[in-house]
Amino acid sequence: MLHGFLFFNKPENCFFQSLILLLELIRDISLFMRFIFRLLAAIILFTFTAACKDSKETISIDGCSIRVVAIDNNDGAAEIRNILERNRAKVDSIKRPVIGEAAHTLDKSIPESPLMNFAADALLEMARKESGEHIDIAVTNKGGLRSNISKGTITFGDIFNVFPFENTLALLTLNGEQLERLCEEIASVGGEAISGMRLKITPDGKLADATVNGKPIDKKALYRIATSDYLSQGNDKLTTLAQGAQREIKNNTTIRDLMIRYIKGLATEGKKLQAQCDGRITITE
Repeated sequence: MLHGFLFFNKPENCFFQSLILLLELIRDISLFMRFIFRLLAAIILFTFTAACKDSKETISIDGCSIRVVAIDNNDGAAEIRNILERNRAKVDSIKRPVIGEAAHTLDKSIPESPLMNFAADALLEMARKESGEHIDIAVTNKGGLRSNISKGTITFGDIFNVFPFENTLALLTLNGEQLERLCEEIASVGGEAISGMRLKITPDGKLADATVNGKPIDKKALYRIATSDYLSQGNDKLTTLAQGAQREIKNNTTIRDLMIRYIKGLATEGKKLQAQCDGRITITE
């Protein structure tokens, strides 16, 4: 790497020759060290980037059911068909058992609907039984209800279609001011599945009135809320739920399991599942 030497014919110039050689050497060493530092920086950057990729945080998970209706005879199709056939009987054995009966079709619409009212009422009742606490209100999201319940027999598979996610029971406490903000958020999205309170909202998504168990919201009072772990994080624009105190997440109790137990309980009593729109959320001018 050394270059640019000067040659001197006179002995008196040896000192200068040596000095120039030394300077040239220092310059080349400096260039070499700069290269080494750049190489090390590149290695460190690559290592840091790889570590970041390996430690990504999952913000949210969403999904849907994909019905397999046919398989083309392409490469690998036979293997896929064999896998499906081997597991079909197992899946069917889980989905087919009847757990109850619906007196009529329960569908979903806003601001309220039979399906939403059933989900919220069942959540409130089952949360009280599960926790042994007095729960004032239940709130769940209409977006989590992925299918209607048809009139007639209800199977495990039907409930899996309605509640396909592994959301679990969450309990939290809001004060009156926070609850009022939550009601405003519910109004802003046109309504959600609620039980234990009644709302009047305007066509443009404003809260006109809210009551809990027939009484106006007391801003100084504390209210115990049953919801899902997903909503308790402030998702689906219900951000106030993330501010709740005395939080309990029942990781071993899914919302779906609570619904199944609720419907089975009705069947044990000889009752059919039924829910109606009862004016718990109304649109007012």
